[in-house]
Amino acid sequence: MSPAIQNTLDIEAELQVKYHVSITRDVFSPDNPLLLETVDRSDPAAKQLVILDAALSAVLRERVEAYFAAHDVAVEVIEVDSGEINKNLDTCLSIVDALERSGARRQSNPPIAIGGNVLIDVAGFSASIYRRGIPWVRVPTTLLGMIDGSVSAKTAVNHQGNRNRLGTFHPALRTVVDTGLLASLPRRHLVNGCGEILKMAMIKDSRLFSLLEEHGPGLVASHFRTDPAEDVVTRAIDGMQSELRQNLWEKDLRRIVDYGHTFSPPIEMAVVPELLHGEAVAIDCLFTAVLSYVRGWLSGTDVRRVARTMHRLGLPLDHPLFYDIDMLERAMEEARLHRDGSLNLPVVQEIGSCTFTQEVTREELHQVTALLKELARSAGENLLAPILQH
Repeated sequence: MSPAIQNTLDIEAELQVKYHVSITRDVFSPDNPLLLETVDRSDPAAKQLVILDAALSAVLRERVEAYFAAHDVAVEVIEVDSGEINKNLDTCLSIVDALERSGARRQSNPPIAIGGNVLIDVAGFSASIYRRGIPWVRVPTTLLGMIDGSVSAKTAVNHQGNRNRLGTFHPALRTVVDTGLLASLPRRHLVNGCGEILKMAMIKDSRLFSLLEEHGPGLVASHFRTDPAEDVVTRAIDGMQSELRQNLWEKDLRRIVDYGHTFSPPIEMAVVPELLHGEAVAIDCLFTAVLSYVRGWLSGTDVRRVARTMHRLGLPLDHPLFYDIDMLERAMEEARLHRDGSLNLPVVQEIGSCTFTQEVTREELHQVTALLKELARSAGENLLAPILQH
């Protein structure tokens, strides 16, 4: 017979979180003080650790070293290979080893991570587990990182073929967004970032959608240096923070920012690097928009607007695995596990407005895939699926 419980202690605590997102220009100009604001300059022997995406070494390493040299700050730059194939525990532990070698502190002189979304995610995860969590600073260099990662508190690595299966909530102390860093970004990665902008526009900002619809190709062609660029990036980031700040730790699993992230995750992981994250999200956005059309919630006109905007941006409208009904059903089951048993599938009822549904039938999946195939075919022929009614 087990002994009776004598005492139960209820412990409750609150964690106050405050961090900054700064949108700037010429972040590596010696006249720009943003990267100095977290540097501890009281100890001459201390080094500033910079974790740099190895793919950016030829473009940024000299600029980073010159920036800190101009301010008499000793800097140690470590280069880390990025890409989904390297988003794993081995890469994380290599960063942890660098933190150990550099004598990273518990509270001051945080390391600075500079790179794309993968590098930022892994560096943040490494900072979160080193000494049970140290502060860190991020400078995203891709459009996807600026939109999708600049506000997020989440860090992660992939594990056993599952995207972001291991992760923590550990927001960067400061995020510095400089769209000038997009000047050398390959076109495909610019288009990739537009997938996340499209998501934010569809779920809560019809004006942002109109800007993307009208100016998207020009934004991509100019590497986001045309007049609407600052407005587009700022609106997308502000929309993201307005959704995340009240639910930073995801206690509420009904999140409209999960739009585009129900069917796409297992498909994206199955075909890396054939599909980039923003590309997979965009196809999911269109797929779910067609589901809304099938249910009579979203007009055919709006679905065509989404397809046309994606096509003009250069985003893919489909992928063979989005026609695999078994794969789509497995994706929903994985989403239910991730969302504690509920599907919580965000669906758009009109561009700029979102709600949720909890069930999608196999018959509906067949209907959606048939219409998606017609949309993708007709977009290539510039017909844009006349079968969709107004």
